[in-house]
Amino acid sequence: MKKARIAILLVIAMLLSLPVCACAEGDNMAALSETDLQALDRLGTELEEPAAMLLHYGEDVADIYSGLRWRSIADTFPEKFDLRDRGVVTPVKNQSPWGTCWTFATMAASESSILSAMGLSAEEYFEKYGEEMDLSEKHLAWFTANALPGAEAYPEGEYPYDLSQAGEGAHPLEDTDVTAYNFGGNYYLSTSSLASGIGVVKEAVAPYGDSDGEANRDGDWSLPEELRFVQSFELKNANILPAPAAKDENGNYVYRPEATEMMKSELLKGRGVGISFVADQAMPNDPDARRARLLSRYGTVDGVSEEELAEYVDFRVGITDSDAATDEELQHLMQLALKINQLDENPYENAGLDRDQTIQVLKSRYFGRNYDTLVEYEEEDALTYLNFIEENGEYIYAQYTYDQKPANHAVTVVGWDDSFPVSSFQPEHQPPADGAWLVRNSWGEDWGQDGYFWLSYYDKSLCAVASFDFVTDDENSLIKELSLLGYDNMPAEITSSTLFEEPVYAGNVFTAEADSVLQYVSVMTGDLDTEVTVSVYLLNDRAASPTDGVLLGEKTEKFAFAGYHRLELEEKLRLPEGAGIGVTVLERVPVENGFRYALTNTGSLNEQGVETYAERHADTGEKLNRYCRGIVNPGESFVRFGNGSWIDWSLAVGQFAEKGDCACIAYDNLPIKLYMYPTEEVMRVHQLDNTINALSGDAAICPECGFTLLDCR
Repeated sequence: MKKARIAILLVIAMLLSLPVCACAEGDNMAALSETDLQALDRLGTELEEPAAMLLHYGEDVADIYSGLRWRSIADTFPEKFDLRDRGVVTPVKNQSPWGTCWTFATMAASESSILSAMGLSAEEYFEKYGEEMDLSEKHLAWFTANALPGAEAYPEGEYPYDLSQAGEGAHPLEDTDVTAYNFGGNYYLSTSSLASGIGVVKEAVAPYGDSDGEANRDGDWSLPEELRFVQSFELKNANILPAPAAKDENGNYVYRPEATEMMKSELLKGRGVGISFVADQAMPNDPDARRARLLSRYGTVDGVSEEELAEYVDFRVGITDSDAATDEELQHLMQLALKINQLDENPYENAGLDRDQTIQVLKSRYFGRNYDTLVEYEEEDALTYLNFIEENGEYIYAQYTYDQKPANHAVTVVGWDDSFPVSSFQPEHQPPADGAWLVRNSWGEDWGQDGYFWLSYYDKSLCAVASFDFVTDDENSLIKELSLLGYDNMPAEITSSTLFEEPVYAGNVFTAEADSVLQYVSVMTGDLDTEVTVSVYLLNDRAASPTDGVLLGEKTEKFAFAGYHRLELEEKLRLPEGAGIGVTVLERVPVENGFRYALTNTGSLNEQGVETYAERHADTGEKLNRYCRGIVNPGESFVRFGNGSWIDWSLAVGQFAEKGDCACIAYDNLPIKLYMYPTEEVMRVHQLDNTINALSGDAAICPECGFTLLDCR
C-alpha cells in the first residue's frame, strides 16, 4: 500500500472550513473477517498522515503528484498566449470589502471556461442572451461558510433536505465575529462546494453587495436558504492541477516544468486557471486591514491619545462616513492630522480648500504631498516580491516570490509569455529565467495593469492550481428539475487518495425520490491518469450492500487530473420512485511498476481539531475561526477490500475517530453522486427539440433518451 496522497492547501490568510466526525452507534465490527479488519486498520493508519498535515496548517503540505508522469498533449506551445485575445475573459471585478479572493478567482476561471465551451466570446454571449456572462461570487462564499440549517429552524415535517443530514457543514466558533465572507478558502474548497450542487449561479441571482445593493460591510449580506442548491450551469469537471512549485525530500524548492505545461494545456482549452500565491499587500480597499496596519505603524504619538488616533485612522480608511462629517468635525480632524504628523502649522491653511478638497487632503496617501519637508507615517509596506517599472509610459507589475512561504491570495491565470524578462522583477531578487503568467486579480481595474499583473513561472509560493469545466449543451440547460443525490455536503479541506495493492471498492446507496432518469455519476479522484469504473445496480428490497441487486450498467473513463469528475452512462436508466440504487466505484492509478487501486475520501477539521490546532500553535497564538461537522449515517456509504465483505463507512469513520490525529478530522460520506432528472422533464425537452418527429413506429427507439417512441409520446 502506497502512502496516502492528499489534495490540500493550508494557509493563514485564506482560512478554510473546519469539521466533526460522525460515527454509527449501535453497530459493531464482529461480522467482519480478519482480512477486512486488517485492511480497515491499514486505512486508518494511512489517514493519520493527512490528518497530521491538516493540523500542521500554515504550509502548503499538498503534493498529490509526487512521481509526476506527464507527457504534453501538444508538441509545442506558443511563446505567448492570452485568453483575452479570444474574447472569453470577463471584466476585472473588485472583491472589496471582503476576503473573498478565492470565490472571485473561481468564478473568473469558470466564466472563461463556460464561454469557451459555448464557442462564444463575452460580446457574443451578450448579443445572444441579452445579459453579461457574470457568475456570483457571493453565492459560493455564503453557502460554503454556512452549514445546512438545523432541524429546529423549520416546523416539523417541513425540513427542505434529508433530515438526517441537518447541520452538516461549516460552523463558526462562538467567540468569533468573522463573517462568512472573511472565512477565506481555496480551490479545493470551491471544488467541494460546487460538487455538492452549490452553484454556479448568475450574478443576478445573488449580486455582490448587501440587501441595499451597496458594498457596505455593516449591511445585510445574507442569502435565503432556498438559493443553496440553485444552479445556472452544472459542474462537469474540477481539475486539481499540480503546482509548478514543489519540494524535494528535504523540503527545498523544486521547479516542476511539467506542471507549467499542464497549466498551459488548460489555458489552450479556453479555461482560466486558478492559482494561489503570496500577495505582497492586502486588498487595497479592505478598511479593516488598512486600519490595523495604520494603527500599528503610527504606534504611540506624543500628545495624541489612543481614541484620537483611532478617530483619525477610521476617517482615513472610510470606516467613518466623511459625507456625514460637519465642517467643524473636519477642522477637528485637520488639527488631529497636524498633531499625528507632528506638524507645527497647516500647510493648506491658506490654500482656499473647499469641503471636498479638505476631505481629499485628509485621506490622501501623503498628507501634504506637495511639501518635501513633510513626512507621512502611512507609507505603504516596502514591496518585497512585487515590482513595478515604467515602460513606454505604462507601469509593468511583476512578482517573483523568492521565499518559500504559505500562500495568502487566490487569482486567475489567463495567459503566459515565455520571454517575459527577468529584468522586470525586483533587481536584488530575480528569477532564474525569463517567463511569467499573465494574472487577473480581483482588486479592481485601478490596481496594477488595469487589474492584471505578471507572476514568474519560478515563484516559490505557487500552489493550489485548478481549472473548471461545465455542462453547457442546450439539452441540459432546458432541464430545470435536476436532482443531485449525494451525502457529502461538508466543505472538504482534504481529499485523500490511499493506494492499495488489491482492488478497493467504494459504494453509495440511494433512493429515487421520483420517477427519474439517471444519466450521470460523479466521483472524486486524487491522482494523475486515474481510470474510474462506475457500476449501477437496481437494489433488492432490504439490500445489505451497494451490489445487492441487478447490475444495470457500467462505465469506465480515465481522468488526467485529480478532482471532481462527472461520467455519462452509456444508456440513460429510467428508475421508478422509491427504487433503491447502488453505485460502486473502482479507481486504478498507474504507478512506476504497474498500477494500484485508490480509495478517495474527504474530510476537514472538527471541533477537537480546532482545539488541537490552537494547542500546537500556542507559541504563535494562531487560532482558527470555525470547524466542520460531517454526518455519516449507517447504510449510506460502503467500502470493500478485494473479495472481502462490504463495510459500512460509518463504522470505518468510527474507527478513524479513535486513531491519533484522525480524531481531529470530520470525515464525510464517500464522494459519489447521482444526477437524476424527472422522466417527464426529459421527455418534454426532446419533444421541444422535435427529436421524436423523425421517428416512426411504436417500437422505434429515441436516439436522444433511449426510450421507445411510445414512452416519449
